[in-house]
Amino acid sequence: MSKIQKALRRLQSEPRPASRPVPDRVASVNGRARAADVAGDFVPSDLQVQFDQEALRDAGLIAPDYHERDLADQYREIKRPLIANAYGRRVAKVESGNLIMVTSALPGEGKTFTSINLALSMAQERDHSVLLVDADVAKPHITTILGLTELPGLLDVVEDRNSIAESFVLQTDIEGLSILPAGLPRDNATELLSSTRMEQTLRELADRFPERLVIFDTPPLLRTSEAQVIADLAGQVVLVVKAEDTAHAAVMEALHKLRDDQAVNLVLNQSRKESSLGGYGYGYGYGSGSGSGQGSKPASEPAPKTSEKQESIWGADDE
Repeated sequence: MSKIQKALRRLQSEPRPASRPVPDRVASVNGRARAADVAGDFVPSDLQVQFDQEALRDAGLIAPDYHERDLADQYREIKRPLIANAYGRRVAKVESGNLIMVTSALPGEGKTFTSINLALSMAQERDHSVLLVDADVAKPHITTILGLTELPGLLDVVEDRNSIAESFVLQTDIEGLSILPAGLPRDNATELLSSTRMEQTLRELADRFPERLVIFDTPPLLRTSEAQVIADLAGQVVLVVKAEDTAHAAVMEALHKLRDDQAVNLVLNQSRKESSLGGYGYGYGYGSGSGSGQGSKPASEPAPKTSEKQESIWGADDE
């Protein structure tokens, strides 16, 4: 059984606090969304998500304590060109650059790990806040691990044309970080995410707070059609590549699904070789097109690497 499965089972077996029953929370969010419709504006939810870092660590979605500092340094390097592109800092500003899609070619490459840790790093910025959107509705790891599976979210917003996306956004106990869960499961999820309403929702999230960075954890590009909708609308894409595992042909096929004018960043993940630079589980590599918004078919460059032992301890089973 994978680390994620063990952590999910542990969370599912734990009773929910009686003081915050799920039906009341769902009614609260839905009620606020309807009130916002009448008022013509959104009403922020007063619910706060406890960002359970222990559960995330058990699931391999954040680093162990002894690697936190090293991983933080790596993600500082990863986020800099993304923020620069979004706001035109010493580079040309990328259109819709604050919409950042995190994906992979295939499952199991570490996209959810990257989404969470990138969001945590960006939340430390003094000038920006971060909204983490669980857009992988088929396998909503972020929603599940944080105990939000019974709360409305992205799918509910897209299904209800009169709803306001911001009313479903949940604040966390981490300053500067909010979350939009995947939403309640539906048989027509694929159709919902491929609709024009989905496009409207993304625009709303991008424009409501221009200083906010919106990170989408999406399905793999080569396994689902839903990811293509977000890929077409996102200003920037972070493509996670599992070192020594993902076939070159799969990476190239995924890249060819992206727009030619899109800013694309490649993150090299779970490299098995130890570098003299001292890797800490997750390396990064930027292609020739990243940082400028030009040339979305880059080739990855060398990146800091980690030892095989560290890889086996955490993150290896992440989607």
